[in-house]
Amino acid sequence: MTETETTAAQQEAPPRVPERLFAITRPEADALRRWWQRLTLPAEALKAHTDVPPWPKGVRATLRRCDTIETAMLTEAFRHLWNQLPSNSESNQWQRDRSLQVWACVALVVAELRDEQPKRPLGACLGEQKRETGKPHMSELRFQQLMACRTPEELIQRLRRALALIDKREVSAVCLADNIALWWREHQGALSAQPSQRLGFIWANDYFGATAGYRNDND
Repeated sequence: MTETETTAAQQEAPPRVPERLFAITRPEADALRRWWQRLTLPAEALKAHTDVPPWPKGVRATLRRCDTIETAMLTEAFRHLWNQLPSNSESNQWQRDRSLQVWACVALVVAELRDEQPKRPLGACLGEQKRETGKPHMSELRFQQLMACRTPEELIQRLRRALALIDKREVSAVCLADNIALWWREHQGALSAQPSQRLGFIWANDYFGATAGYRNDND
């Protein structure tokens, strides 16, 4: 392709709209997605994104067997993620320790995804209609329980169960990671001054936005 053709193709391509981010940075989001791709995608599928090879299947399997943040931190999969994240030389020890916990929690949940759909938020996927029953993939009761998580262990458990309800597909790995990081921020008492940027609103807006269409049609 000539330089002129390349320029024309770039001009014709639609602009890339990144995921909305509330708690992680764009470099962190890009590093997380590259990590997930190498961790999960088979070699042929991975070639569409990068020339580097996937990690052995056992790397992901070991992480998925972990039940706690502490055990996840000891895995090869987590070390790969941690080493790819942009370093912050200005962080103090407390910030570094919290960041380790946040990203270990992210790794435990995101590793469950079989495939992903960029820009697809978790709440919308959970609220989508199941063809078999006409009801959302996750009931309102379980969704409320998910939003009411009080500990990291409970969050990990409920998010893993939530992903199982949608066959561990279609959710954006980046959006999922950002949700988890936002939960941790709020768990530490740092609520956004803007209610629309709080996790409860974000999840509820996506979930009930997804249910509104087909529930109205059935009324």
